[in-house]
Amino acid sequence: MKKIFVNGTFDVVHYGHIRMLKYAKSLGDSLLVAVDSDFRVKQLKGNARPINNIFERLSLIRNLKFVDDVLAFGSEKELDSIISIYMPDIV
Repeated sequence: MKKIFVNGTFDVVHYGHIRMLKYAKSLGDSLLVAVDSDFRVKQLKGNARPINNIFERLSLIRNLKFVDDVLAFGSEKELDSIISIYMPDIV
C-alpha cells in the first residue's frame, strides 16, 4: 500500500486545494492530511486568521471523498512525529 501525506492550513479551502488533494490521492492508496492548529495558522498568516476554526477545517477536509484520514497538529515537532509514525511514501 502506497501512503501519501499532505499538510497545510486549509483555512479558506479553494479549487486549488481540492485539485492538489485529489492529485495527491491519485499517487497512492491512502491519503493522510494534517491540518495546522488555529494557533499555528495565526502564527503563519497573522492575527486575523484563521477564518475557519480547526473543527470546521478538519470536518471540511475529512468529508472529501479522496481523503482517507485527517488530523490536526500544533508544532513542527508534532508534524515531524506524525510523519515518522505514518511513514508516507510521498510527502
